[in-house]
Amino acid sequence: MAAPPRELSRLKRLRERVATWADGDEYAVAKVVLGITLLSVALRLVDLGSRVAHYDEGRVAYWALNLAETGSFTYRYIIHGPFIQHVDAWLFSLLGTSDVLMRLPIAIIGGLLPLTALLFREHLRREEVVGVAAFLALNPLLLYYSRFMRSDVLVAAFMFTAFGLLVRFYDTRKARYLYGVGAFAALGFASKENAIVYVVTWLGATGLLLAKVLVLPNGYRDAASFLADVPSPSAVWSRITGRARADVNLVVGTVRSFRDRHGSPWQVAVAYIGHIWIALVLFFAVSLFFYAPRGAGLAGIQHPPATPTAETVNFWNGVTTPGMFPELVQVTYDRVIEQYSNWFDPASERATTTGESTLQERFDRFFEEVDGHYAILLEALAYTCGPLIAFSAFGYALDRLGSIRPRHLVPFAAYCGYVSIVGYPIGTDIGNPWIGAHVVVPLAIPAGVGVAAVFRWGVEALSADDVTGVAVSALVLVLITALVGNVAATTVYSNAHEDANPLVQFAQPQEELRGDLVAMDRIARDNQGTDVVVYYGESGDAFDEGSAYVQADRDQWGEAFWNLRPTCLKWYNTLPLPWYFASGEMETVCENDREALNGMIEDGQPPVVITQPFDGTAPTERLRAAGYEKRTHQLRTGGYKNTFVVWIHESQADQRPS
Repeated sequence: MAAPPRELSRLKRLRERVATWADGDEYAVAKVVLGITLLSVALRLVDLGSRVAHYDEGRVAYWALNLAETGSFTYRYIIHGPFIQHVDAWLFSLLGTSDVLMRLPIAIIGGLLPLTALLFREHLRREEVVGVAAFLALNPLLLYYSRFMRSDVLVAAFMFTAFGLLVRFYDTRKARYLYGVGAFAALGFASKENAIVYVVTWLGATGLLLAKVLVLPNGYRDAASFLADVPSPSAVWSRITGRARADVNLVVGTVRSFRDRHGSPWQVAVAYIGHIWIALVLFFAVSLFFYAPRGAGLAGIQHPPATPTAETVNFWNGVTTPGMFPELVQVTYDRVIEQYSNWFDPASERATTTGESTLQERFDRFFEEVDGHYAILLEALAYTCGPLIAFSAFGYALDRLGSIRPRHLVPFAAYCGYVSIVGYPIGTDIGNPWIGAHVVVPLAIPAGVGVAAVFRWGVEALSADDVTGVAVSALVLVLITALVGNVAATTVYSNAHEDANPLVQFAQPQEELRGDLVAMDRIARDNQGTDVVVYYGESGDAFDEGSAYVQADRDQWGEAFWNLRPTCLKWYNTLPLPWYFASGEMETVCENDREALNGMIEDGQPPVVITQPFDGTAPTERLRAAGYEKRTHQLRTGGYKNTFVVWIHESQADQRPS
C-alpha cells in the first residue's frame, strides 16, 4: 500500500507548515483544543430535544419545575445532587419548559470537558493533549450521556476538573488553582453523591504510585524486568538495602529542594494552611448554596405543599438574617448527613453481603447482586468505547515499558479508570450504562498518550520517507475515526431509544411517543377544562399494583406524601408522563369506573384519554365509536405491560402528527 512519492511530498509540506505554525504560536495547542471543544459542544446541542425523556429525566425535571413554581426545595438523595435541580429551575423560570432546556446544562458542561486536557499540559506532549481532548469530545458514551439529563457526566466533569486544577497547583504552586479545586469539588459533590468515590479513587491511585516509586527499582521504569528476574538471596538483600537508601535520599532531597525554593518552612506552612483554609471555606460556601433548603423546605415539597414564612429556615433567610445563619448551617448539615447515610447503605450492604453464614454463600449473594450490572457496563464499554479502552491500555503499556518518557500522571489516570470498572457496578442499585462515564473520563489520559504515539510514529516515518510506516499509522488513525463516528451516529443520534442500543437503559420510552406528546401540549393550550383522562378500571385481585397507571382506591386520590401531581396516578409507574403533564400545564384527571368514563366520553368528550391494553375494562369500542383515534406506545424499551394507548378525539386530529 505504498503512497506515490508526490503524495508523500505533499504530506511533508503539510507537516512542515503545521510544525512551523505550532512552533511559532505558543497558543497553538490551546487553539486546537478550543476548536475540538467547540465541535464537542455543537455535537451535544444538535437535535438535543428529539429523544423522549427517560424515567429518571422526567423524575428530576419534575422536581426542578416544582422548585421553579413553588420556590421550595430540600435535598433528597433519591433525586441525587441538587445542582441540576437548581440550574434547571432557573432556566425554566427564565425561558419556559422543554426537553432541550432540561438537558442544556449537561450538554454545555459535557461539551466543555475537552478543555480540561489543557490542565495537564506540563505532563503531556502537545499531541497527547490534543488526543485527550479528542477522546473527551467524541467518545460515544460521553456524547450520549451529555445529551441526557442525569448527573453522572456533571460529577465526572467537575471532579476531573478539580483533579486537573490540583495537578496545576502541584505544577505552579499558585494558590488560585487550589481555590479552583475547592469550588469544582463542591460542584462535583452538589452534582451527585458518588463524588466521594473520586476522592477515594485518587487516594488509592496515590498509594499505588507511592508503592511504585518507593518499592520498584528506578521508581517506575523497571517493573517488567524486576518481576521477570529471579535474583539470589544476596542480590535480594542488596536490592532491599539499596532501595531503602534510595528512598531515604529521595525524601531528604525533596525536603532540601523544598526549603531551597521556599525559604522558612514555618512561613511556607502557615501560607499553605491559609490557602487550604480559604479553599475549604469556598468548598463549604458553594456546598451550602446548593444543599441548603429553599422556600418551605421539606414541608414545601410534601402534599399539600406549605408556604414559607419569615421564621422558615432556608438559604435566603439564613444569609440575610445573621441570627438565623447558624441554624441554617445546622439544618443543612443534618439533612446532608442523613441523606448521604441513606445513599451509602445499599452500596455498603451489597459490598459486604452481610447476613450469610459462609464465605461461599456471601460470594453467591454478591455475584447474584452485581452480575447483571457488570454485564451492562462491559457491553456498553466494549461496543461504544473500544478504541478508548484499547488505546488506554496501549498508552499505559508504553509508559510502563519505558517506550516513552514515564510520567506519574499516566498510570495514575489508568488506575482510576480501571478500578472504576471493578468498583462502580458494586455500588449502583440497578444495572445501567451511564456509570461508564466514570471509567471513560480518567482513561482519556492514557488513551490520548497511546493515540499520540501512533501519530508521532507516523510523523517520524514521514521524515524518514518510510511509506509503509506512514500508511500504517494513517490507516490506524482513519479506522479509529471512522469507527468512533459510526458508533456515535448509530447509538447517539439514529437509534437513541432502541433496546438493541447498549447505551439505552430500559426505562426509556420509545420515540414514537414524541408526536402524541407534542399534540397533547398543543391541545392543552387551547382547551378549556380537562385535557387528559388517565383510565385504569381493573380492581380487586385483578388490579396490577406494579403496572397500573391509576391508584385503586378513589378515596386516596387526593392524598399523597410528596407533592406528586396529579395525586391520583400511580406516579412512578407513569414516569416520565407527569413531567410532560406538568410542563405542558395539562389538566389531568383519573378514572377507574368504566361507566363514568363512558359518561365523560359522551358528555364532555375530553380531547385525550390514556388507557392500558392489558386492562380488560377499557371501553375500546366506545372510544372508537365516539371518534377517538388510538396509538399504542411503549413506556419502557420492552415488555407488554410497559405499553399504553393514547386516544385523541378526531376533532383534534389536526394536532396529531401523522
